[in-house]
Amino acid sequence: MKTETLNRWKCAGAVFCLCILAVTTPAHCEPLDVDLSHHRIAIHSSFTGAEVLLFGAIRGTGGGDIIVVLSGPNQPVVVRRKARMAGVWLNRSEVVFETAPGYYAVGASGSLDDILDTRQREANRIGLNNIKLVPAGGVTRGSVFNKYSDALLRHKVNQGLYFTEPSPVEFIGTNLFRVRFNFPSNVPPGIYQAIAHQVDDGEVVASGTADLVIRKTGMEARIYGTAHDSPWLYGILAVVLALMAGWLASAIFRRT
Repeated sequence: MKTETLNRWKCAGAVFCLCILAVTTPAHCEPLDVDLSHHRIAIHSSFTGAEVLLFGAIRGTGGGDIIVVLSGPNQPVVVRRKARMAGVWLNRSEVVFETAPGYYAVGASGSLDDILDTRQREANRIGLNNIKLVPAGGVTRGSVFNKYSDALLRHKVNQGLYFTEPSPVEFIGTNLFRVRFNFPSNVPPGIYQAIAHQVDDGEVVASGTADLVIRKTGMEARIYGTAHDSPWLYGILAVVLALMAGWLASAIFRRT
């Protein structure tokens, strides 16, 4: 009797695990073939921006929609709130976000609302409102968090690093697609990842990824590396250069 009861519990546990896997695992999600026109971008003294083309082929005989998310690199960001005191604007409070993409752009073959529902967009982090922003305090909801997160999004949009509207995905023939992404001159160096989703009847049926590396070269790379690896040395050199520039300017004006 005990053995029969134990077997029943085992069968029930196995069925429960299968149900959990069926819910959490996307049905028929297959790999999607995608690639980039450039896998490396060099930032130099005359860098004014760059354009990258993502292209690929949809699976099946055609049809469906394509959504592409290009983001990176994840880095900590500090958002400060200023207040006026005695006629002077001062920093009063701040929120530190542990991870936030330095660049975020979306490409889509149509309206995001028509391609995927809210739950699917949130699960795949598609759209500015679905970017994963983790504050240092751990609180991810509430009016205070929303104010600082909205301020961060607005600042990134004004810098040209976040985009409110998706770039159009163009279809070539039946199976080929492409989408262009633009990088401004102030794009941060680091590792970027492009994730392309093929959507059919409101469900993601295939996904593919491609990586991109943006790095500084030449004198800019040395200055950037010194500022991040040895900030004390960078500060001393900055002060020395400022003193030398001031002395040189005063000497020139005395002669004239």
